[in-house]
Amino acid sequence: MINDSLPTDLAELHALVLAERASCQQAEADSASLRVLGRITELDPNPVMRLSATGELMYANAAAGMLADELRATGPSRVRPQLMQAAAQTLRTGETLECELQANGQHFLLFAVPVQEEGFAMLYLTNVTARHQAEQEMLDQRVFYETILAHVPAVVTVLDADQRYRYLNPYSERDAAKRQARVGLNFAEYSATVGLPPALGVRRRRLFDRAVTTRQVVSWEEQWPAANGEIAAYWQCYYQPIFGPDGTLREVMCYGLDNTVRRLAEARSRQSDAQMLAQQTFTQLILDLNPNLIWVRDTQGNAVFENAQMKDFRHLLSSLAGTPTSEAALSKEEIQSAVQADQEVLRTGRALTTQNSVMLANGEERWFQSVRCPLVLADGTAQVLGVSTDITDLKKAQQEAEASATARENFLANMSHEIRTPLNGVLGMTSLLAKTGLSEQQLNYTSIIQHSGRHLLNVVNDVLDMAKITSGKLDLEQTAFNICDSMGHAIHPLMLQAQEKGIRVVGTMLRDSCPFPWVVGDSYRLNQILINLLSNAIKFTPAGGTVAVGGYFVSETEDTLTTEFRVTDSGIGIAPDKLESIFQEFTQAYADTTRQFGGTGLGLSISRALVAQMGGRLTVQSQPGQGSSFSFMTTLPKASPKARERAITPAPLPVAAVRGLRVLLVEDNAVNREVAKLLLEGNGVIVDEAISGIEALELFEERRYEAILMDIQMPGMNGLEATARIRAHYDAVRAATPILALTANAFRADAEKYAAAGMNDTLSKPFDEADLLSKLAALIAGAAAPLTPAPTAAPTAPETNPEPQPALTNPEAAAPVFDLDLLRKTARGSTVFMNRILTSFHANTPGSVVELHTAWAGADWQVASSLAHKLRPSLRLLGAVRLAHWLGILEAAAATDEERGEATAAFAAGLEELLAVLPKEVSA
Repeated sequence: MINDSLPTDLAELHALVLAERASCQQAEADSASLRVLGRITELDPNPVMRLSATGELMYANAAAGMLADELRATGPSRVRPQLMQAAAQTLRTGETLECELQANGQHFLLFAVPVQEEGFAMLYLTNVTARHQAEQEMLDQRVFYETILAHVPAVVTVLDADQRYRYLNPYSERDAAKRQARVGLNFAEYSATVGLPPALGVRRRRLFDRAVTTRQVVSWEEQWPAANGEIAAYWQCYYQPIFGPDGTLREVMCYGLDNTVRRLAEARSRQSDAQMLAQQTFTQLILDLNPNLIWVRDTQGNAVFENAQMKDFRHLLSSLAGTPTSEAALSKEEIQSAVQADQEVLRTGRALTTQNSVMLANGEERWFQSVRCPLVLADGTAQVLGVSTDITDLKKAQQEAEASATARENFLANMSHEIRTPLNGVLGMTSLLAKTGLSEQQLNYTSIIQHSGRHLLNVVNDVLDMAKITSGKLDLEQTAFNICDSMGHAIHPLMLQAQEKGIRVVGTMLRDSCPFPWVVGDSYRLNQILINLLSNAIKFTPAGGTVAVGGYFVSETEDTLTTEFRVTDSGIGIAPDKLESIFQEFTQAYADTTRQFGGTGLGLSISRALVAQMGGRLTVQSQPGQGSSFSFMTTLPKASPKARERAITPAPLPVAAVRGLRVLLVEDNAVNREVAKLLLEGNGVIVDEAISGIEALELFEERRYEAILMDIQMPGMNGLEATARIRAHYDAVRAATPILALTANAFRADAEKYAAAGMNDTLSKPFDEADLLSKLAALIAGAAAPLTPAPTAAPTAPETNPEPQPALTNPEAAAPVFDLDLLRKTARGSTVFMNRILTSFHANTPGSVVELHTAWAGADWQVASSLAHKLRPSLRLLGAVRLAHWLGILEAAAATDEERGEATAAFAAGLEELLAVLPKEVSA
């Protein structure tokens, strides 16, 4: 039995083996097929991905590498949420999802296919960037052409094969709604809606069919009848058929140009030919009778038209010179000048006015003022139309007037120099003489000499100030200030003077009616006006009288403030017939005014001129024996909150930023060096001092510094040379050490020059603590402040002013010899600081006085200028404003030797006076 079953088992086993083998072969075949299919996906140039329901990436082919990286990343992404949302949505709905996706500047068409039984979604992306770009280009092109059509000054429409409107440009119908309503209508239907004759529609249909049949452009002109009182319209029209590649009609373009103006012009032209001829004859006659030279030249310089005067002048040129043409009688320079002027007019298209002279062969010089302008012809070409006026007589008068003005200015300057030079010597020597041991009678004599000298100096100053105003050289500053405080401080000394004379002074304060009187303007000149008026009131009011000073609010806008100032006295008054003459130069109300009261008769002239320059008017009301009332109004811009804050609230000091720094202070003036050192050390800065450029370089080699404070003018090697040496240092890090220029030259050009020399920033002397620390902190932080010098509190004489102008023009209102307010603010109330400065000034200044006397004796103005520059910061700190004028002259490049000599002597005398009264120390 067993033997019988064995074959059967073997047969089954054999069959099983064969079946298993077949199954393996099938599996291998299926595996190979799957590998092929897998390679198809991998080789697909389009991204293919598989995502789970939670957005997990299960598969991505090579083309999907960028998108796969986006899915794996954890940072912000715009692509990842879209892919995950597409997979989740297709699995949730069980439907294939189609959408667009943008990634890394490329556009994809995304198909999300759900495989719900497996719990994942297949994402198939097709790159459609090229198609998208093509669509965008087509859209841009369409917008481009529609934009052009929208601005074409002609009717442009598109018609279909049935002559119905498909498109109308805005010129054909301005109203967009009406334009849209015409789409789908043919011309006959449109004509019926607007009341045009039906014949126009019939004709257009016939012409439309002709254009389509002949496949050519058809043009015609048609007339639309007048409507609503308007004139008849003429249109030049065109039909342009457009066929497709298969020969079928796509559309017909219709163009219409409005010929109404041209037709009317032609009609008028035909009717007025005779009138035009008469007009031309009349115009030619006018041009020929015009005394000016009138001409037209083309681009090559050829004469196109000349009036009779021009032809006569050309004939005069050639006949006097004996040449065949007028050009041959002109010099090369004269011809070249005319050619260049013509070319400039043609190049710029703008009118040009020139003045030029022509020398005749007989030696006579003719001056012409020529106005050239472009003359554009109908064909677009340009020519030059010129009108030349003979201004020979006017030029001679102008030259004579300029010579007279120059002579006047020279006379005034020479007169002032010739008087002020010995006068200052007299005043200076008298001041020195008064300090010696004199008897009471001798002191009285010196007092009379000084009073007379100051009076004479005031006369000269008034004359020069008036000359400056009349020549237009007086500039007004524009700074923020409190008009109440400024003018109150200005008149305070005069109020004391009036009380000493026995005059009662009453006042109305501006702040009573104007709570916020912050404006932008020239406070110094405003004060000068009020001081002149109040001084006159005191002068012409006897003891026991009354003077009233008032400031009043008038009006305001969002940006301006208008105020009125009035000075009223109970003095001698002015006759009615003298009320205007008192404002004239060198004029006073009565012949004996100067003898009784003094003065030059210029104070009111100067005041009225200043008020006028500020946009106001100075007026007067007066009766003889009943006093006078002078008033003026000013309208000034309001100061911005930021400007007020800068003027009132000092910026916080950056003490923490500079504490512990080591700086090199290079300054040859002991007082200036002491001030800077005290300010810096008081805020924790370690200071090394150098008194010259050479010493600065030696210290720079020995130690490292976070910053260098460099004076500009020093003996031997100046600050610019020392900076150049530092910037050339072999160590690039040390060569880049921040350098802050310390200078008394508070002009932008100086700051730019220092920056070009390698300095990082500029600080003008004298400086306050806040400016110094802020600049230093900015340098250390690597962000230097703008290269503009800090403004000074008091105006100094302009650097380019050749005329010596005194700081104050009224001796009665002269400033004190010194004022320690700025020093006290700088020291923040520290008497130790103030005493060290005062001691240093007393110790070092006498030597400078000796050097000034030596420079004056040897006419060494360079030394005098250097000393003035060196002492300016110290004098500013001590409030010695009387000396500011002489400093300005000594430092002015345009000053004459006479001015420098006068200024040197006066400056030395002023320093001696200051040393005599300046305390050597102050108490708490």
